[in-house]
Amino acid sequence: MSDFIKLNQPPQFFANSYWGPFGVFCAFGAVLFGIKLWLIATYGNATPYWDQWDAEAANLYKPFFEGTLGWGDLFAPHNEHRIFTTRLLALGLLTLNGIWNPLLQMVVNAALHVATLVFGIALLTRAIGRNHLPALLVFSLVLFGIPYAWENTLAGFQTQFYFVLLFSIACLWLTVTQPPLSARWWGGVVCATFAFFSLASGIFALAAAAIIGLVFYTMQLRKTRNQLLAVAILAGLFMLGAALTPSLAYHASLKAASFLQFFDALMSVLGWPLSANFFSALIRNFPALVFGGFMLWKRPPVNERKWFLLALVVWSLGQAVSIAYGRAVGNLSSRYLDLFAIGILVNFACLISIAQEHICKCRRWIIVAVGTWIITVLTSLVLHVDTHIPTDLADKRDAGIAQEINMRNYLTTGDFNHLKDKPFLHVPYPNSVRLASILTSPEIRAILPTNIRVPLMATSIESEPVGAFVTDGYYPTTPKRTGMALGSYGTQGDAATGQAIIRFDANKKSALLAIPVAGYPLNNGIKLEIEQNAQRKTVAIKSNPKESWGMVYIKVDKGPFSIILTDLSKENTGWVAVGAPVVTGRLDVFANRLLANSFVFIMLGLMVVVLLLTQCDLTSRLTKCEGD
Repeated sequence: MSDFIKLNQPPQFFANSYWGPFGVFCAFGAVLFGIKLWLIATYGNATPYWDQWDAEAANLYKPFFEGTLGWGDLFAPHNEHRIFTTRLLALGLLTLNGIWNPLLQMVVNAALHVATLVFGIALLTRAIGRNHLPALLVFSLVLFGIPYAWENTLAGFQTQFYFVLLFSIACLWLTVTQPPLSARWWGGVVCATFAFFSLASGIFALAAAAIIGLVFYTMQLRKTRNQLLAVAILAGLFMLGAALTPSLAYHASLKAASFLQFFDALMSVLGWPLSANFFSALIRNFPALVFGGFMLWKRPPVNERKWFLLALVVWSLGQAVSIAYGRAVGNLSSRYLDLFAIGILVNFACLISIAQEHICKCRRWIIVAVGTWIITVLTSLVLHVDTHIPTDLADKRDAGIAQEINMRNYLTTGDFNHLKDKPFLHVPYPNSVRLASILTSPEIRAILPTNIRVPLMATSIESEPVGAFVTDGYYPTTPKRTGMALGSYGTQGDAATGQAIIRFDANKKSALLAIPVAGYPLNNGIKLEIEQNAQRKTVAIKSNPKESWGMVYIKVDKGPFSIILTDLSKENTGWVAVGAPVVTGRLDVFANRLLANSFVFIMLGLMVVVLLLTQCDLTSRLTKCEGD
């Protein structure tokens, strides 16, 4: 702990090196991104879930393809929010990918969250000192690497929580550190506008900036007409945002009905992850309270960047107040915890700032206080996760699998019984009739994710000799596939040899196809080919999927094509089977590869840390030798 408290001694690899800060940011980003990818790969599912069917499918994608989507629709309310930025990103990903893929959205959301944290931590170091970057990154890696906010990570529709963080942080930096009414200050106002059009609580960026601006004016730190006008503009925009925030009658039961209920909810939010009482809230936020008191007492000049840190404290309080009032019931839902976690990080930064100011006077007490606060908060967080998260994640994974099966069966057969009277969350929308109605749209069916969309229908299947390739011709332990599956494993085992041709009708346009493959297509005498326009090419396969189903991808042009299966292997040396091909998105392969290689990012990040520590050690030894 004593090494941690040497707050005014920057690590040597920061002293004269650009690559030091850049390297640790890369390491932090890679490890955290890898953790999020692992979580998505393990527990995520590409089946659209809950609000996505209305907010994306029915109200965004369908009018977009019909040509009736207007700018007003992008700013229209979704519950109490106007999620313009989320809608814009969703349309962009759909356009780039060609089909709807919530897993791709999750991957992009993970990257956005990591980038936002890197951006915020970089600004915090400019406020409290760059020499504290390692402490901030290590603390943040533990804080944000734990999957308490799994709802945001495992849902493609939660981008708004990351956008509101990004734009709120940018707004506070620009409006607090830049002269009022300057070009950059106005840039902060634009960021605040985007924060509001990401999530309703984004207006608290305006409130926090206005409060700090008012402090500047009333304490005569910047008592100018421009400062007063800037405060008036920020306050006016805050009130305008509040007026534009919808109030929904059917959400009234979720709001605080009395001051006591609001207070209890606020203590629950401010006390997380400790416990829901005033004492816990006081402990968690004690660094921010002390830091705020020192700032108001010492009154540093307006160019002191620690005012930005105080603005983050006010903003965090605004988020807590808004959720405690608007969601007094369920205020600790997983989706809100990313916002609360920023408050914990801000308190940690306040703790560092206080420690560096008083370390010389009260070294022993400062060390004890810092260590106690860190241990208390992180231990409480780990205990919270150990109590709830494993079960929640397992339930989420199992529900996603059930939703995928029921949706695929319904779309393949058209039988409503696959959606009707199912256990809770086994259908990805609370109203099965409404879901079926949405799925009647040909525009929506055309963009459904690969995992639930109807596969291409074969026009003919030929096997030479007859019986060489049979329906469901794969090893008995191989998972059974719904829909067409043809393989060379039959009643004689894998002894049959021959060739099969599966023909498909004309495509309306060129497409990237995902073809399920099982068996041993890389063995001698076995191959999988695509024939189109009198040209035949072998499908690239990296490894034998054996008694499981792998996925290979092939681009086909407009027009009919055929899948050709050949098994001329010697007796008992292998078999091959394919399922019906499914249209997939242009970015789906990239997203799947990222998810399959999550540990590569974690290892790369750790390798960068080792390299930086080695550089630090070598530099220290070289400096010592030169001194001797």
